[in-house]
Amino acid sequence: MKKLITSLFIFSFIATGISSNVAAKSEELFKTPIIKQSDQWKIEIKKGKETTKTTKNVSEKYNVIITNIGKDLDNVEFNTYRNEPNTKTKYGLSIYDDQYKEFKHGQVFEFSNFPISSKSNELEFEISWHGKPQNENEIKRKGLERKYKETFTFSPSK
Repeated sequence: MKKLITSLFIFSFIATGISSNVAAKSEELFKTPIIKQSDQWKIEIKKGKETTKTTKNVSEKYNVIITNIGKDLDNVEFNTYRNEPNTKTKYGLSIYDDQYKEFKHGQVFEFSNFPISSKSNELEFEISWHGKPQNENEIKRKGLERKYKETFTFSPSK
């Protein structure tokens, strides 16, 4: 009888631990890892390391890894935005936008422990760059190369 009671107690303890762990996972803003890519870029979002300053229901931390999987590029700029409920305005998440004069194939940029507001229901990464000169006129007009951009939008799992 003692073995049966002990076994039931241990089983219920394990079951409670598993269910609370599953509940904690389902409360994450994004189900990670998430990967989106184009011919030029790959963006991966992974769960970041929680810190004591992180307050549940205010923000969550994620690691964002941006990889150039295409050709070498010039004057690359990364901009990040999130939205807020009840407004169409998007808020910039970087105090300064990251810029690179050259960004080579295979090069990686990482935002470590990137905070995302729990109120947000959309996260946008905008990557812009300048193309290489295509002809003699463009070579002569240094600094006037065509500008390109790609936007990647992530929505949380609800």
